[in-house]
Amino acid sequence: MRDSSAASTTTEGMCCMNYRSITRRAAGLAVLFAAVAGGSAQAATPATTSACSQPSYTFSQPFASLGDSNSYTLAPGQSVDSFDGYGWTLGGGAKLVSTTLADGAFGTVLYLPAGATAVSPSMCVNSQYPDARFNVRQSAVGPGVGVSVAYTNSNAGGQSGVVTGGSAWSVSRDLQLHAGSLVGWQLAQYTFVGQQGGAQVYNFYVDPHCAK
Repeated sequence: MRDSSAASTTTEGMCCMNYRSITRRAAGLAVLFAAVAGGSAQAATPATTSACSQPSYTFSQPFASLGDSNSYTLAPGQSVDSFDGYGWTLGGGAKLVSTTLADGAFGTVLYLPAGATAVSPSMCVNSQYPDARFNVRQSAVGPGVGVSVAYTNSNAGGQSGVVTGGSAWSVSRDLQLHAGSLVGWQLAQYTFVGQQGGAQVYNFYVDPHCAK
């Protein structure tokens, strides 16, 4: 039985496409208005680049029970309620462990003691993938895990924040992935760093800002 917060998966549909179409039109109008306001002044416009092709992801609403109706997709190396770690680079004591999950089921999670690191495989995203959330638990008091992101062909990214959990499983706050300045589809890599309290993590979801 799955956690009641996990909704059934859906494929990306008209909602996301309409959102991106509206966003592109709004961006085009903003450039037009700026050109009119600036007269003959020439504004520098970044060239559209792409490090990957538009992917086909599966989306769900895993945090709907918390009032978060946005659709999310799992970052690579995971399935629902299982952190298999495929493609991740683990260091400093980071490892996969089997434990009881939030819904009482038994599954695999990422364990990050203080100083440990875990770097995800690359994931193809654009500026409509700005947020992330995940399940977290700690066995010691203090900050649990730091999260940062780096993008190919972009100066976007950096430190997303530090998450502190409790002794029971909880869902992290909404972390900003600094994706707003991305141009085109880019490869992203996410890095977790264990802090003073260490942490266990699973169900690391990235949000494309397309509520169903």
